[in-house]
Amino acid sequence: MNKVFRTLWNQARGTWVAAPETSRGHARSAQQPAEAMAIAFALAPAFAALLLGAGPALAAGGAGGQPVNDTSLHAGSGGADGSGGSGGLNDTTVNANGGAGGSSTDAGPTAGSAANIGSFAGATAGTGGAAGAGSNVVSPGVLQGDNGAAGQSQTGDFSNGNGYGGGGGGGFQGASIGSGVTTSSDSYTGGAGGAGGNGYWAAGGGGAGGYGSILIGPTGNYTATGSSTGGAGGKGGDAFSQAGGGGSGGAGFFLNATTSGIVFTNNGVVAGGAGGAGGSELLPARANASGGGGGAGGSGITLAGSAVSVTNTGAVSGGAGGAGGAGGGGAGGTGSPGAGGDGGIGLRATGASTTITNSGSITGGNGGVGGASSNGGASGANGAGGVGVSGANLGIVHSGSITGGMGGDGVTRAAAVEFTGGSNSLTLNAGAALTGAVAIDGGATASIVAGADGLSLSSPLLLGGTGTIDTNGHDMGWSGPVSGTAGLVKSGAGTLTLSGANVYTGATSVNAGTLRAGAANALSNASAFTVASGATLDLAGQSQTIASMANGGTVSLVGSAPGTTLTVTGPWVGNGGTLRLGTALGDSSSASDRLVLSGATAIASGTTNVQITNLGGLGALTTGNGIEVVSAINGATTTAQTTKNAFALAGGHVDAGAYEYRLYAADASGAGENWYLRSSAVVTPPANGGGGGSTGGTGSGGGTGGGVSVPTYRTEVPLYAALPEQFRQANLSMLGSMRQRFGDDGPPGSNDAGPAMQDRSYRQVWARIVSTDRTISQGGTVNPTSKGRLTGFQAGTDLWADAHWRAGVYLGELNGDMRVNGFARGIVNYAAGSNDLRSQYLGAYATWKNDSGLYVDGVLQAGRHHYTASPALSYSSSGKGSSLLASIEVGQSFAIAPGWTIEPQLQLVHQRISLDDGGIAAALVQQHSHSGWMARAGVRVKGEIATSAGLLQPYVRFNVYRNGSGTDTARFIGPAAYTDIATRTGGTSTELAAGATLQLTQNASLYAELGKLWASGGGVRTKSSGIEGSVGVKFRW
Repeated sequence: MNKVFRTLWNQARGTWVAAPETSRGHARSAQQPAEAMAIAFALAPAFAALLLGAGPALAAGGAGGQPVNDTSLHAGSGGADGSGGSGGLNDTTVNANGGAGGSSTDAGPTAGSAANIGSFAGATAGTGGAAGAGSNVVSPGVLQGDNGAAGQSQTGDFSNGNGYGGGGGGGFQGASIGSGVTTSSDSYTGGAGGAGGNGYWAAGGGGAGGYGSILIGPTGNYTATGSSTGGAGGKGGDAFSQAGGGGSGGAGFFLNATTSGIVFTNNGVVAGGAGGAGGSELLPARANASGGGGGAGGSGITLAGSAVSVTNTGAVSGGAGGAGGAGGGGAGGTGSPGAGGDGGIGLRATGASTTITNSGSITGGNGGVGGASSNGGASGANGAGGVGVSGANLGIVHSGSITGGMGGDGVTRAAAVEFTGGSNSLTLNAGAALTGAVAIDGGATASIVAGADGLSLSSPLLLGGTGTIDTNGHDMGWSGPVSGTAGLVKSGAGTLTLSGANVYTGATSVNAGTLRAGAANALSNASAFTVASGATLDLAGQSQTIASMANGGTVSLVGSAPGTTLTVTGPWVGNGGTLRLGTALGDSSSASDRLVLSGATAIASGTTNVQITNLGGLGALTTGNGIEVVSAINGATTTAQTTKNAFALAGGHVDAGAYEYRLYAADASGAGENWYLRSSAVVTPPANGGGGGSTGGTGSGGGTGGGVSVPTYRTEVPLYAALPEQFRQANLSMLGSMRQRFGDDGPPGSNDAGPAMQDRSYRQVWARIVSTDRTISQGGTVNPTSKGRLTGFQAGTDLWADAHWRAGVYLGELNGDMRVNGFARGIVNYAAGSNDLRSQYLGAYATWKNDSGLYVDGVLQAGRHHYTASPALSYSSSGKGSSLLASIEVGQSFAIAPGWTIEPQLQLVHQRISLDDGGIAAALVQQHSHSGWMARAGVRVKGEIATSAGLLQPYVRFNVYRNGSGTDTARFIGPAAYTDIATRTGGTSTELAAGATLQLTQNASLYAELGKLWASGGGVRTKSSGIEGSVGVKFRW
């Protein structure tokens, strides 16, 4: 199948047609018949119209030189997009000009136009150069378009000062590819544009280079594996006055799709042609001599028409811009040098929509250097680099490289991607590289989508239209500056980190995921921010300034250390969102992150939940105003003097060490718009001198109002302060007395001391259920009061027994909840929470009895303890510990009546309890528990009554308990300091109890007791609010 077509003159149709390269016919040339020449001239405007219809001008020709003091005299401009350069112009009055160069585009070639001297007597003008007429096979698979002819220089002697040069002709395309061609590995090169003719007054512009290859109206997909290179633009003509502009380079490949869905795949090399250099002043130059501008480089790929998809695995590049011509008119001259031409665009899409999948390279051409000045002035302007990819309604999936061309200054780089309109997307996959900005023009929108984790981009982002960055579940960094007047949207799960100097003025919307600041002042101070529900703006410890905030999600300032500020110069609207601050919770001098509202328009409204993260704070008592966390300056307002509802502390409090902090509006005197954290509350002493009540319970109140400032201990403090005494009481309940453990012995002659002593060598196994009710009121820093019931069991067995001795072991367990009130949150007797106690015991006992009713009972008891402290309004914490108890008890029974005895008793107990360090939020709790003695003195009256059920031994007993005085200390430890909470131990209690043992059989007995405990004085007042008791059973064996 033939892949390459030549453009031949069809005399019957009077136009140029595509024909196979093997066809016989005459290509357009300087030897065409005169009739054909005339038709070509007549059709020149039509060809220009066809060109505009096929695709827009992609690269501009360089402008001709134009003096600053004469707007009617200028040189010809370079040709653009295959067009020939224009001739030099004198003025519109006499209409004298050099001929324009011929064009060579996908619509066909034209001849250069004739010169016209108009009414300017004695002037001469050159004719424009003819366009390239066809393409030629240089070698198998290599095709070259014809070059355009040079424009004619002025005729006659240059001493005649009225000469004008003609424009150069445009080059011909290397190949016109047939619409049915599906693949090609050939190499195509467009013809070069002809040079502009030289003139005295004004020179002609250079012709444009031809396309490397064109494809119009394909019927199927097309794959290129060879190369296609646009022709170079022609140089502009030189002149003593106004030099001509250089011609544009030709596009490497031009596709005009007439049907949608075409896929073009480039696996080869496509390059735009270089722009022609601008003409320079001829010496000796006239005073107003100006250089011509360099022609623009041709685009690498140009797309037009219907929707098309492009897959690039090869290399695509725009052509370099031509250098500007020298000018200035010499010393004292008024002329100017020519500007450098812009670099060509790598891939430019102008069709309906375009999908681009790039794993190769796409590069814009470099701009041309401005011409030198001969009058000591500045050089000509440098040409801009060419954009890598440009177009509207683009969908780009990128894993290769896209690079904007470098400007002629060698410093300024063009955008890598420019979205010129419509709705666009740029998906960046692993390996994607962008060199140059991503530009979103006004009227366009674009979404930049992360297709892989760990992407890090340094490209500038230019927001002429709204830009969306969708992290798509990935983490992505953007260190390039973001500028422009449009807004930025962060969408998708994952984190976007901005660390550049961002100055865009449009709004910022954080719709999903996290937008993080990677450097101080990385967020634009001119942007109004909105954070949606579930989304996060994270300053990550970097201070920022923004224009306003509407927060329905989370705004976090927290970094590794406190001190970050977020300054808002406009409204702060809380839509139920969270403000997260890092604070070293300590005294009033502690460092903290702060929200700073600045200016009269900085008005806080709505509701914002303030969440405090403790950053190394030790916990301490604040004085005065407390720790400032919201600042209002320069006329800002925060509702601190009105409704006091713009900010509320999440959970109502935050804790550190032994202290609870709450958020207060206004300073300690009730003045100002700032908000503070305080670990103290204001109470008003009552007139009768009784306990005061807190006036700062919610934390929103302001000044003291004449009250007294007191600490606001956290609710965990009473719970931990009460723990040691709670476990001591549990230990004593498990210990009991000898009679409580396994009841009374049977009658003499069966199992008691007496004549039948041989019967006392039996052993017994026993078990009892225990229920202990305790109310424990302790003095100290927080005056904790514990109230609850402990229930469990105790079971033991004798391991050895004889006539006088009995020794054994037991196991036991007690569980229960102790509700705790105490001084917390600045409130006396506050319901602080509860401790769930779980204790397991292992004990050993040895008992000696003689024949006269004297006994001595010794016990060694070890305890293993677990607890869960459940404070009000805070999280539970758990811990464990151990205890060791030793007891010696002695008693002597005396007969007082038949069947009745009285038994005085003494008991001495020493116990030590050790609780492991416990961890709570922002503190470690160490318990330094008092180890001390307990003495019991009591008396028991017992009888023996024979019943049908068996021998019944009822009793009543009275006891006085005295615990040694001491102090338990709960130490709440921060990173470098601690707060001790002291709680008193020691007190006196009295007890009255009644019970009985029922001998069911010679080998089985039941026993039970009910009693009540009263507090009788001391630092610890211990009593039972209800009845407590036990019930047990024992068997001989």
